[in-house]
Amino acid sequence: MGYTTYEFYRDKYYGDSIEESLFPKWEDRAADKLNFLTNGNITQEAITEHEDRIQKATCALADLLYKIDYKTTHANDAKAGNVKSMSSGGQSVSFGSNETLVDKVLNDKTAQNRLCYETICEYLDGTGLLYAGVC
Repeated sequence: MGYTTYEFYRDKYYGDSIEESLFPKWEDRAADKLNFLTNGNITQEAITEHEDRIQKATCALADLLYKIDYKTTHANDAKAGNVKSMSSGGQSVSFGSNETLVDKVLNDKTAQNRLCYETICEYLDGTGLLYAGVC
């Protein structure tokens, strides 16, 4: 179940990390993660009431999940990794320590989930969708 479209991602969220052809995959994964992180609180009524906020949270989560996946699969790639220096004649590569938040959570699923939760909090705080208790 998707919560947003590529057009919203591009035109209202102003996302530019994910190509249009890859967006359905990452939007679907973000929607699944959003449902998990909100404890299934996103109902049709909630979508009607908080549509833009839910769409922005989905876009932010899609961006984050895409970046985590990209960094994980390209961790040792000289073009995508944190290359500090590179030599050509025997190919020597040194990696720097200019880590981003995404780099710091690559090997820790708990930290990834925490970062995902913090990402959606920016958009869903105050909506009641993050409430995990019983009414």
